[in-house]
Amino acid sequence: MRSPRWLAATGLLAMGAAAHAEHFQYRVDLSGTYSVGGPEGCGAPGFDQPACPQPGTLTALLSFDTPGTADGAYLIADGSGDITDFTVDLGNLTQDSLFGGVNLVDGAPNGIVTAADQSEQFIFDWATRSASFTYNYGYHDANGNFTGTLSLVPEPGAALMLSMALAGMGWRQRARSARRSTTPAS
Repeated sequence: MRSPRWLAATGLLAMGAAAHAEHFQYRVDLSGTYSVGGPEGCGAPGFDQPACPQPGTLTALLSFDTPGTADGAYLIADGSGDITDFTVDLGNLTQDSLFGGVNLVDGAPNGIVTAADQSEQFIFDWATRSASFTYNYGYHDANGNFTGTLSLVPEPGAALMLSMALAGMGWRQRARSARRSTTPAS
């Protein structure tokens, strides 16, 4: 009769984990232009003008957790906001202090994240599957301007994990039963 207890405990744990927070993870694919100068032999006509615009692509991973699953506005404030574990591996955003926020509307997140020195900005919207990344480090404006798409990174859901746990428990119970039936009685 241990199986119903294990089933109930596993179900409660899965529901508790799902109700506590929401994890979001997306792949970011961007294309656009960036400015370079110097070694390529191209110099900007002026300090505040683009130098040698070049086409380029960027691929990144966006990941963050909200404190709950309810729609609303959540703050990113240099690690002290509502959003936890926010990372997007574009430019220096992985190392900078980040500010901005994430809004959940009908469970779909959108947000704007800015580096503390305002040199980089990342904007994303899951409802439209769009994203953009711009950066300007103060020389040869604008250094980079990229736009593109978001796609979901598949993760095992709570139901899949629960199913795997139940299958494992069933296999364990069957192995115990098989051992009992092959053990000689004394």
